[in-house]
Amino acid sequence: MAKLRYCERVSTHFPVIFAGEAYVGEGTVLNVSVPGCAIHSKKSVSPGSYLEMRMLVPDTTSPLAVGMARVRWCDGRRFGVEFIRMRGEDQVRLGRLVKKQIPFAPPPKSSAWREAHS
Repeated sequence: MAKLRYCERVSTHFPVIFAGEAYVGEGTVLNVSVPGCAIHSKKSVSPGSYLEMRMLVPDTTSPLAVGMARVRWCDGRRFGVEFIRMRGEDQVRLGRLVKKQIPFAPPPKSSAWREAHS
C-alpha cells in the first residue's frame, strides 16, 4: 500500500549546507515540502540526528535557514529531514516557494459533465 502524504512535495535541485553536532556537510535538496525535504549528499548522517541547515533557494539571495531539522530516514547517499524549528519569515518563504513550484491541476471532469459539454 502506498504511503499518503499530508503535504505536497515538489522536485527541486537546491544546494544545501548542513551541520550536525560534530560535522558539516553539503548536498542537494532533491524535493521539498513545508514539513521537510530529501537531500543527496556525500556526507553520511544517522537517523535521529539533528541538523542546522541553509538552503540556497531561487527566490532571493539570502539562504533559507532551518534552525533545527531531524533526520528521519537514510538510504545510501540520500536522507530525509523534518523541519522542527524555522524563523517565521523563512516558514512563509518556504510556503510560497512550495506553492509556486506546484503546478495547478484542476479536478477531473465527471463523465456526465463531459457528455453534457461535448
